[in-house]
Amino acid sequence: MSSFFELLQIYRWSLPASVLMASVLAMIGSQWTAREKSAQIFVLGQGSSLGIVLGLAINIWLGTDYHGLNLLIGLSLGWLTLLLSDLLIETRADRNHIYLTLFVFFLSLTYLLTSLTPALESHMASSYFGDVAVMSDSGAQACLVMGLLFGGFVLLNWRALSMISYQLVNHSWIHRSGKNRLFDIGTLLLTTMAIQSMGYLFTIGSLFIGTSFAAHRSKNLRSYTKRILVISFVGSLLGFVVSLLSTTLPTVPCVLIGQMLIGLLTYTKK
Repeated sequence: MSSFFELLQIYRWSLPASVLMASVLAMIGSQWTAREKSAQIFVLGQGSSLGIVLGLAINIWLGTDYHGLNLLIGLSLGWLTLLLSDLLIETRADRNHIYLTLFVFFLSLTYLLTSLTPALESHMASSYFGDVAVMSDSGAQACLVMGLLFGGFVLLNWRALSMISYQLVNHSWIHRSGKNRLFDIGTLLLTTMAIQSMGYLFTIGSLFIGTSFAAHRSKNLRSYTKRILVISFVGSLLGFVVSLLSTTLPTVPCVLIGQMLIGLLTYTKK
């Protein structure tokens, strides 16, 4: 038992950062799902992931170690993906097919970069599958701060954002809101930071697992919100602890399976 508490001391930043980020990502994912933009956020994540890998490649080519470069290029490509999809794709009837094509294109470019830069192979596994247990303290602290700030913004404006989502999907959104723009910017920033520090699998899983289970049994917005937070928070905490206790099980799969298990429990409970 004392060794377990020693592990908790080692992961004093990684554990709260991953649990908090999972919860905030779940809230983000629920709003994008309500807007029928799941495919768009999926491609946004892949675009940001490509930017992060490109930043890693540039550092290797130049022999430098500018950690911020990965985040900057990831944010830039993610924002460009979001902007172009809003302007050129979102109104098209076949948009989901286009999003899937973009996803394959970004994925192909990512693997092309990896083949051109063999030193990237180890980084690729970290970028996609991640391991929040080995996240740097600085990365965990940055995620913790941004998660608290943006999570607070989302919770304070939850009803307003939900109304915007309803109006967007019903094509009745007339009055543009600065809150929605801040929500888009925060989505881009948090997904990119999560991909960089925790991996693509953790990010995409946390975006959609909670809402997949919570949407079916929730009676109202409050019940829906509560279920999303319980699934993401408790599931992530459970998975992280199981991973630490086992010492052999990878953290990210445990976290996502933990979310699914808690989701199943909430699904069976009325």
